[in-house]
This record gives sequence, C-alpha cells and structure tokens, in this order.
Amino acid sequence: MKSPKVTVLMSVYNGEKYLKDAIDSILSQSYSDFEFLIINDGSTDSSEKIILSYSDKRVRLVNNEKNIGLVNSLNKGLEISSGEYVARMDCDDICLNNRLSVQVKFMDQHPSVGASGSYYNLMLNGKKAIADFPLKSDEIKCFMIFNSPIAHPSVIIRKSVISKNNLKYRSEYIHAEDYDLWSQLSEVSDLANVSDVLLNYRVHENQITSNEKLVSQKNESLTGIRSRHLKMINIVPSTEEMKIHHLISDGRKASSTQELMDSEVWLKKMLLQIRNDKKFDSNSFDKIVLERWLRMCFNFYGGKKGFQYFLNSELYRLIELSFGKKLEFLENLYLSYKRKKIK
Repeated sequence: MKSPKVTVLMSVYNGEKYLKDAIDSILSQSYSDFEFLIINDGSTDSSEKIILSYSDKRVRLVNNEKNIGLVNSLNKGLEISSGEYVARMDCDDICLNNRLSVQVKFMDQHPSVGASGSYYNLMLNGKKAIADFPLKSDEIKCFMIFNSPIAHPSVIIRKSVISKNNLKYRSEYIHAEDYDLWSQLSEVSDLANVSDVLLNYRVHENQITSNEKLVSQKNESLTGIRSRHLKMINIVPSTEEMKIHHLISDGRKASSTQELMDSEVWLKKMLLQIRNDKKFDSNSFDKIVLERWLRMCFNFYGGKKGFQYFLNSELYRLIELSFGKKLEFLENLYLSYKRKKIK
C-alpha cells in the first residue's frame, strides 16, 4: 500500500477531557492523505475507549503496555511513522481544518526546511489571543538564543532529516524537549514558521506552569539549551549572567534598577559579539534585541516612562537599523502586542 504523505503524531495520557475535540479537528482536515498515529501511553481513564469509538481507517492506535512518558512515546512515534512528514498534535488542542494543507504545501515548496510551525490562537477561559513567531530561518536562529522558535503542537517535520541525522527527543531536556529538537534540527537544516493561524492552543490547569517541580525541571532544561546557543556565539555566561539571560528570555520584570541596567549590559554584550562573530544575521538579532529591551523597559517603568527610558538608552542607540526601519519595527511590535492581548 502507498504510504501516506503525512503522519499526524499524538501521544495521549489520561486526556479524556479534551481528546474528542482534538481527534475531530484532525479527521475533519481539508487535506486527507495522512495517517493519524495515536500513542496511548498507559492511560487509566476513558482515553482508549474514546479513540476506539472512531471507525476512520486513518486512525492508527498503538497502546503502550505501561506509561513511558511523552519523550519516549514521541520517539516511538517518530520511529514507526510512515509519512514523508510528521505533524505533531496534542490531545488538548484543536487544529483549524486547513492546517495540513497549508503546511504540506509550504514544506513541498521549501525542501531545505527540516521543520516548520505556525501562529496559533492562545485560548484561556473562553478568550483568545494570537501567538506569533519569527518566520525566516535567520530570524529563528537568533531567536533560539532566547526561546523555542516553534510551537510544538503546530510543527510539521521532514522525517528524512530526522532519520538521516539520527535525531530524536532527548529526556535530559524534559519539558523543553521540543526546544532541544529544534536546536538539533537547526544545525542540519533550515527552520521556518508560516504566519497563518492554524491551531487553537488550550491553556488549562494541568499544564507545567501550575506544578513547581515541573517548572524546576523545565528551568534546568532551558539553562542547558540556552547555554548551548550562547556558546555558538562564543559566550560562556557566568551564573549571574545566566540569571539575567533567563529574566530577559522569559519576559519577566526586573526586580530593581540595577537588574534592569544589568539586562542592558548583557544585551549589549550579545549584540556586539554577534556583530564581531558574523555567524548570525546581525539585523535579525538587532530586531530581537529591540523587542526584548523595549519589553524590559515597559515592564519596569510602565508605558510612557518606559518608552522614554528605552529611547534614551545606549542600547537603543547601538542598534544599527535606520531610523525608518526602527520606526517600522516598533509599529509592527505594537500591532503584534494588540494581537496578543486576550480578548
């Protein structure tokens, strides 16, 4: 039999609450050449019963004998998937019905791209906001110094790149295993995002942010990944510099004027190193620094005062973009902020 073009890969562990919505959103896709590989990771609720209620032949259920965790389940799924592309899906999210058609077309047209994601709707208490990401590979490479550049449940991966380079999710980066995989992929292929909103991402009480132990594990993983990317620009941060880097990366408010000043010093150090090193696109990094620094100033001082502090800062003057480019970028930042507001 002919292999499907796409394997949609979903791991489920006690996901009965939102599972039906997630499955329905895949099976109602306008693009139909896919298998829906569902790994039931030892669920003890009615998840298996819900999956078995579907008669669609594209659904391929694999039951783990016991719970082996998300990382191992996803690696198992990657290994047994038969599609040219592997599209991730979580059991508590909802795909828009054009997701696969948009992503398959993009990947077919961009053979150098190993993985790509999309914008998505962030759903919280019945309200929505659009989450966006950098689109081009140069921008993504710079963005990755701070954060994961692709939303995990929105990603579509070229399986041949994974297989050829023996890549996989790694358990030592638990709760940031996707960020680590994009990091691995960035060394052997281009990465990208499309600006279409293709997913409704659900925020709820069972996620990592509500569990202190999981947050601690994730922070440890983030330290490893961010440190790796700083080494790529020949920077080995001190403990204090790493704390500042996490503060900036996570978009948190500085606790004092000194911490805000330390943040500016750290951003200047990275900006100048990027220019000297010339391995990364400096214009792309300038834009990221503009956004991060503006957010830091706003968070600390508030709107008008924060913007004045930002404009008067040495870091702002160091940015090599023309005044027109700076103004255009700041306007785009404002529009992005409006999109991201929960409505």
